[in-house]
Amino acid sequence: MTDHLPAALRALWHELPLLAAAGVLVCTASGVVVLLMPGLSPGSVLLSALLVGPVWAGLVATTDSVVRDGPGGVLLMLRSVRRCGPAGLEVAAVPAIIGALALLNWTLYSGPLFLLPMAVSGCATVLAVLAACYAFSLRVTTGMRGRSLWFTSLALVARAPVVPLGIVALGVVALMLGTSVTASLLLLAPGPVALFASAGTWTVYRTENHALQR
Repeated sequence: MTDHLPAALRALWHELPLLAAAGVLVCTASGVVVLLMPGLSPGSVLLSALLVGPVWAGLVATTDSVVRDGPGGVLLMLRSVRRCGPAGLEVAAVPAIIGALALLNWTLYSGPLFLLPMAVSGCATVLAVLAACYAFSLRVTTGMRGRSLWFTSLALVARAPVVPLGIVALGVVALMLGTSVTASLLLLAPGPVALFASAGTWTVYRTENHALQR
């Protein structure tokens, strides 16, 4: 098994310019979403996928390279955003559409009749978000797509749910600190979150492949 976490930890220092630029790009895209559609709604979720998804895909492609002992840097990230933007939109659209439907069910909920579809869409949203933590790396680095991409991502969630749960928790904590303490903390979050997402994905993916080959 190859553990990519040490490479991610080293990159927290050696890739400081990349992490700073990543924070600016992701927060700028998120800020546009908040400016155009403030609050949590089906429209804001879909707009987030449209604007943040491509940027996140480019960042993840770069952190994938870094944790696998490849090149990094701001220029690579900018090139990756342009190259991987459509793939990022493709991946982000799945949890965004499911999440938008869940929010729509929540809005329409007016009695026991809507309880089942709301529960189903809510659970599907959680699974899609957790699977997306793996899916971005698998899509932009291996080229996997379609049902193969999502079935593989869900299999990795089943094998190692702690990784996506930790990534989501890290993002939520950063968001809470950024909104309650100082907004500048939000700029520090995207880069490390992407690094740990990449490290977790490739560690679990290599372990899974190794187990299947035995």
